[in-house]
Amino acid sequence: MNVREIKTYRQAEEYILEVPKFTSKNPLGETKGFYQFLQKHGYKEENLGKIVHIAGTNGKGSVCSFINSVCLESGYHVGMFTSPHLITMRERFVIDGEMVSEEAFLEAFFWLENAIEAYHKEVKEYQPTFFERLFFMSLYLFQKVGVDISIMETGLGGRLDTTNVIEKPSVCIITEIGLDHMAYLGDSIEQIAGEKAGIIKTGIPVVYMDKRRESSVIIEQVAKEKGAYCQKVSKNVYKINEIQKKYIDFSVCSRYYGYVRLVMETVAVYQVENAAIAVNALEVLKEKEQLSLITQEAIQRGIQKMRWPGRMEEIFPQVFIDGAHNEDGVEAFLESVKTGWQQEEGKRCFLIFSAVNDKKYDKMIEMLTGLSCVTDFCITRIPGQRGVKIDELERQFRIYTNRDIHVYEEIGDAFDYCMRQKGEKDVVYIVGSLYLAGLVEDLVKDNLK
Repeated sequence: MNVREIKTYRQAEEYILEVPKFTSKNPLGETKGFYQFLQKHGYKEENLGKIVHIAGTNGKGSVCSFINSVCLESGYHVGMFTSPHLITMRERFVIDGEMVSEEAFLEAFFWLENAIEAYHKEVKEYQPTFFERLFFMSLYLFQKVGVDISIMETGLGGRLDTTNVIEKPSVCIITEIGLDHMAYLGDSIEQIAGEKAGIIKTGIPVVYMDKRRESSVIIEQVAKEKGAYCQKVSKNVYKINEIQKKYIDFSVCSRYYGYVRLVMETVAVYQVENAAIAVNALEVLKEKEQLSLITQEAIQRGIQKMRWPGRMEEIFPQVFIDGAHNEDGVEAFLESVKTGWQQEEGKRCFLIFSAVNDKKYDKMIEMLTGLSCVTDFCITRIPGQRGVKIDELERQFRIYTNRDIHVYEEIGDAFDYCMRQKGEKDVVYIVGSLYLAGLVEDLVKDNLK
């Protein structure tokens, strides 16, 4: 499709989805060159307000959303750029709690196309990748409305990530480091941590999750080399007071107020860790930038009001979607299920699973089959070349369990089966991939129309 023929949001989205077919990852130096060109032609980084830059393996999106929610409760205008999206590309751009309109998306799309054309004429040929296009569009969207705070989530890695063209963030955050995207980031925790720590800037404070010693050593070393204040968040910083069916009551140690009691309306135990990272980062941000509106009360309200789709999200009574797609994510999912499970006679538990083929789906399956409460496994296939073939998934499940395995090529058929079989007390979990989470979300949305 010729870009000049595009008239609608849907056409623009389709064009961006086609980008991977005609361009590949650009060296960060070339991306920086285009970024600097934008700064000479109308875009200014300072117009993004205070920038929060977030990297990590698991929990990035949730930490972004916690910070976004608290900043909104504090009265600030906030832009949030995250990935991936579940249903529509517009989910990646959230301004003051709302994803951008189709009209705003289209406006940003054409702004970027005009900038690319101008760059070609004045400097050199440059074709942004899929992720680069979306990131650059976020700059336009956030600058146009004049946000006070911009929350920027890395796409992949950190050191070479497109978002790392940002020159002066106010605070950097690194969430839990795990083994994921090893083909791109390295095959050890230390190597992956080194890539994630690449977002740390000279003199800019960094808040990180101190969960694995091998990653913590790397992050602290990079921070020391950069002269950056480094604050770790360990399991000693938070404690769970009570877990109920619909909420978790917990406390986080604050720089100012001692232990602050917080409530989250979720059953995802792993979100306590993400909330603790967010609270610590918010307090560092408050101190560095004198953001006096971030108070204890705003933090409490923001944490309680935070919603992040696809993370132990209850889409129907006792039907949960979780986007866990690697070993650490599945481990966190299992902890939440085991913590919240209440055994009753005759109660059934259905687990719908699928995965993409660049993940360690065999290990995830081994872990999930160890969940004793599951009575029925239901496997399906994510469409396209990335989805693991259904017979391969079935073969892996047969290695680890002799419980009932129901096989459906179509995700809709798998979901329909579980919903028809589910009794009032029964539970359905959907896990294995954010793509699967998005497809089920879309399916539910269509059925509710």
